[in-house]
Amino acid sequence: MIILNTGNGKGKTTSAIGQIIRSLGHGFRVCLIQLFKGESFYGEQKILVKLGNLDFFSFAKEHPHCIKNVSLDKVVSQCRSALEKLKDLSNVPEKYDLIVLEEFNVALRDKFIDEDEFIDIIKRLSQKSNVIVTGRGAPQLLIDIADLVTEMKEIKHPYKKGIQAQRGMEY
Repeated sequence: MIILNTGNGKGKTTSAIGQIIRSLGHGFRVCLIQLFKGESFYGEQKILVKLGNLDFFSFAKEHPHCIKNVSLDKVVSQCRSALEKLKDLSNVPEKYDLIVLEEFNVALRDKFIDEDEFIDIIKRLSQKSNVIVTGRGAPQLLIDIADLVTEMKEIKHPYKKGIQAQRGMEY
């Protein structure tokens, strides 16, 4: 099954992390691959790496939209490495029950990874694992092939009042 969490509202990662915890609770094997999130900064990373049955990988820890001096070539190269990791997983027989691909929609939207290649890989992965893809700006082709699509819609957000992200809530 392919599950897609997208939209401009809060909750895409939170939903995916909840699914990871549920799967781990049943003894399932889980792989989490994150883009654009520096290691050991986010609360979910700190706790999830302590749990068994979870493999965690982080690529392209910075996005040019958030970090102005990051090299675009470096980001594309690191996203490409993440795609290669996915390709490797798609060639391994049933290693994981759940694979979560955090912020891959953003990498697709910003053309850091090839959409057709990504779609081909996750179609293969979904034959043997459940796959969750998160991030804003999911492409229509991904929406079309997904089995479950949830769009998080921002109605009201504290950022609009100048309230900064809070540790334990947004990261």
